[in-house]
Amino acid sequence: MSLIGVAMDSFSSLAAFVHAAEQRSYVAAARVAGLSPSAIGKAIARLEARLGVRLFNRTTRNISLTEEGSAFYERCKRIIDDLEDAEASLIESRKRPRGRLRISVPHIVGHHLLMPMLPAFVARYPEIELDIDFEDRVTDLVTEGLDIAIRSGELADTRLIARHLGEQHFVVCASPAYFDRHAFPATPADLAIHACIHFKYPTSGRLAPWAFAPPNEKLMLPRSLAFNNTDAGVRAALDGLGIAHLPIYVAAAHIHAGLLVPVLTAHMVAFGSLSLVWPSNRQLSPKVRAFVDFVTEHLAARPDAFQPGAALSRGS
Repeated sequence: MSLIGVAMDSFSSLAAFVHAAEQRSYVAAARVAGLSPSAIGKAIARLEARLGVRLFNRTTRNISLTEEGSAFYERCKRIIDDLEDAEASLIESRKRPRGRLRISVPHIVGHHLLMPMLPAFVARYPEIELDIDFEDRVTDLVTEGLDIAIRSGELADTRLIARHLGEQHFVVCASPAYFDRHAFPATPADLAIHACIHFKYPTSGRLAPWAFAPPNEKLMLPRSLAFNNTDAGVRAALDGLGIAHLPIYVAAAHIHAGLLVPVLTAHMVAFGSLSLVWPSNRQLSPKVRAFVDFVTEHLAARPDAFQPGAALSRGS
């Protein structure tokens, strides 16, 4: 094997080792690297044979780093990060964003905010290959090999950098047919006699609170209907099954079309923020920078993305 071939085989083994160390599983490492689990295992076996040390403790269920493996991982991770930074710098110098971009986005944000702008993004950046996961759980960008994510709420992971997109606002609304049968609620407490449509967090099964200002922020509401999918809640509201609590960017088009009627808008407050987040351990690559700037630009041009419910007049 030539010197270049040896170097390439060594780097492949190092990359397989780093993926396995971060994922704690050959199967998960293979999924991130785009290889088979056997290829990961063989690469690590070659590396251990060449080094003359055991890098992993192995059981039938998982793997963990040995003391030597842990020290070796820290050095290998820096080497691979430096190589990725060098590649990103080269691409930056060419001013042509390209390559696969792995994105994680919550379902409702993805369907209603991200998907409408994708045609324009693909037209502007044809050399970027989009790989998008719709996930309502909080993904680990570093261990799962993701480039960027759209997150709701506060940023707790110190390994990430965030670009704030805006504050989320919600609206309480129902169909005209529902209000033909029921009186308009004048205060949040009046919802006690109404059918209420709730969103249920897929990961925990808890009902999402409704974004009322104090003293109504912990109001106990009837559990008439609960869905772990926002679009199902929209459908139920449009069909006159009750009053729903929906993101503005989901409900606005239906309200403007007269299909949903907003109520209690004076009692609503902002309910969490949306941010773009990406790992902080490397230089911002051109493809990530292109996506961050594009999403920020296009959401700024959508008045319904982050406007408060009071901006929607009843019956508009």
